[in-house]
Amino acid sequence: MSNDLSRLILLQKLDVEIRQLQDEVTSLPLRQQELEQQFAAAVTEYLALKNGLETAQTEKRELEEKIDEEQQRHLKFKNDLMKSTNEREYTTAVREIDVARKVISQLETDTLKFMERIEKLEGDLAEKTPAMEIERERVDRQLGELRARATTAQARIDELRSGRPALYDALSFDARSNYDRLSRMKSGLALAEARDYSCLGCRMSIRPQVFNDIRRAERIIMCENCGRILYFNDGEA
Repeated sequence: MSNDLSRLILLQKLDVEIRQLQDEVTSLPLRQQELEQQFAAAVTEYLALKNGLETAQTEKRELEEKIDEEQQRHLKFKNDLMKSTNEREYTTAVREIDVARKVISQLETDTLKFMERIEKLEGDLAEKTPAMEIERERVDRQLGELRARATTAQARIDELRSGRPALYDALSFDARSNYDRLSRMKSGLALAEARDYSCLGCRMSIRPQVFNDIRRAERIIMCENCGRILYFNDGEA
């Protein structure tokens, strides 16, 4: 096999592998995002329960603060009642004490409702938490695998790129020119295998004499139809 042809076969294999690895590296962030979105969709109900619990706990604390305020008012008016010196002061204190009691009673009723709601939400969360933790671990594991694959792929790309110049520079000027031109025109596939009297690049037939010349690999031969550089795979290329 001619030196140029053997180098061109190796160069295309190298470039194809680089492109495939680059495509994989480029696709990984999107796949990571898809995993996170799938996890978010899977835990929508769980997150709704968690947010509901946090809201209920906040509202319960606000009610308890209001109860404290009303109890302070109730205590004040009880003191005012003890200190009243006339009927007007006494009547006002009694009225305000009654109002404060009613407000406190309603606030305590509302607080009990929130306590019951919180207890139910906590129970629902406790039931669902193990499944969510398992799902989170699964997603984290897959994300870690994707990051590892990206690191490995990038290292391989760097390795291939470092060896490419020596292989490319060893080609003759014509071989380099043809390879670069055809790579641009044929989506990176400047060479095509010839098999069973056909070009595997365009599936067109190859004349027997030409096919025999391709098998001898003494010179570079291009497909008469698609223009790709043809080679015969004898199991060693």
